Amino acid sequence: MKIISKVGLSLMTLCVTGVFAFDVAELNKRSDRGFTPITVKDWQAPDEKNIPNNLFGDTVRYGKALVSETYKYIGPEVADKKMRYAGNNFACASCHQEAGTKKWSGPFMSTYANFPQYRNRDETIGSIEERVNGCMERSMNGKSLPENGKEMRAIVTYMYWLGQGIPLGAKVSGAEFPQVDRKMIMSRAADPIAGEKVYKEHCASCHGVNGEGVKREGKANGYEFPALWGKDSYNTGAGMFRVIRAADWIVANMPLGASNHNRILTDAQAYDVAAYINNYDKPRTVKAGRENDFTDVKVKVPDSDIAPYMDDKTRHQHKFGPYKGIIIPAKN
Repeated sequence: MKIISKVGLSLMTLCVTGVFAFDVAELNKRSDRGFTPITVKDWQAPDEKNIPNNLFGDTVRYGKALVSETYKYIGPEVADKKMRYAGNNFACASCHQEAGTKKWSGPFMSTYANFPQYRNRDETIGSIEERVNGCMERSMNGKSLPENGKEMRAIVTYMYWLGQGIPLGAKVSGAEFPQVDRKMIMSRAADPIAGEKVYKEHCASCHGVNGEGVKREGKANGYEFPALWGKDSYNTGAGMFRVIRAADWIVANMPLGASNHNRILTDAQAYDVAAYINNYDKPRTVKAGRENDFTDVKVKVPDSDIAPYMDDKTRHQHKFGPYKGIIIPAKN
């Protein structure tokens, strides 16, 4: 299974026991921007032939290059040590496939139009630059880019260019994550043992038996197939470390060749292999300060493995499920 190289869960109110779970009504209240967004259904990536030959166009092209070959420009092996912002040899496109244009893989077409926005992880109104740096510090296991620097400006400009014609605050079909079967995750825990079988059958041929991936020869050349655990992978603060989040992405994008409308894995296989990849027996860099993520437990994501919680479930159950009593479907 290849990760080529991240909306809210429409769930959760309160538990019948009187113990509260993730409060979707509260999240929606905090996320409200005071208008009803329109939905764009048939977005197509703009034609790169129309990128102008001027400073703006050069910035767009550099932004795309940074997304596609992050390791080449700001990775841990670049010659200029001052440019080593990413801590692993991934590319942004490891998850945001096809340089952020593949639907259902965390694409960027509506990103620019939807910031600033409420961020429940930080309990703040976050900027697009802060969101990019969240990925830099977590999925890329590195450090923040200067918000006014050339690289950040190029990435944001590329997102702006991809979103041409998208109205302010619009929802774009395919920009959100897909979902594995919510009834399934309510009724059973993800099974790392079953996930190991899925991994061996569908994933190991690309990502390696030990999750080491296939690294290209030479310095700052990245991966053909990235590492899924170990020191050169994402850290424990990344969204992909969360089992539900990972399963939702995997089911629509893995193995290589899969899409949301051409799925290869079943929902159960995606759920189980997400648990296997992110199980605690896998070495992975620990993100410092995770106790400061989702500090308001009313809006803490259900698959966070960092307490405290507003329910009576264990850390293990929050990590692997089942999510009954943690996820309560919101009333329409």
